[in-house]
Amino acid sequence: MPRYIFVAAAVALHLTSASLLKADGGITIGQIEREGMRITVFASPVPVRAGPLDVTFLVQEIPSNQPVADARIVCTVQRLSPPAPSPVRLPAWCSSIAPGTRIPATMAHSSNKLLSGAFVPLTEPGSWELDLHVTRGPASFTAAVPLDVAAPLEPLSTWWPLIALVPAAVLLYIWRGCLLARKTSSAPPAHI
Repeated sequence: MPRYIFVAAAVALHLTSASLLKADGGITIGQIEREGMRITVFASPVPVRAGPLDVTFLVQEIPSNQPVADARIVCTVQRLSPPAPSPVRLPAWCSSIAPGTRIPATMAHSSNKLLSGAFVPLTEPGSWELDLHVTRGPASFTAAVPLDVAAPLEPLSTWWPLIALVPAAVLLYIWRGCLLARKTSSAPPAHI
């Protein structure tokens, strides 16, 4: 089979699935240094949109930058801007968790065991604040990270890579059949 078919299949798979693949973390939205700890806050999706926000935290000791595994983080969100004039369509669980609910960050949230994280519901676009309550041994503090939340994407623009995967696979299969038919018709006849 020609090598370019494999290359075309790999490119098609990449184009249809690249937006679905996510690594632990996301983008850095804040960094807090207190009580001998540095907490780096990551968020996904990029940009931050109304809906489920995947927030992860990397906690390190200052000045050694060694990861801290025994710090406990509880996060809440609160809206700073007035409510949006028109409702937005969100997953059902985002509406069932009220802003201000305390959500603990866990190590089980992430495949990277240096990070802890949680899913935080953002019910609408606007200005929000991610409030963190951090505890490690006797030390405890609170901090806030501002969030500028964009409107959620429409369902079609979110799911188009999965929807496009099936037609792309069918077209590649048809293309392969055409190439094989051309190859067999141009082959010299076999002698008996």
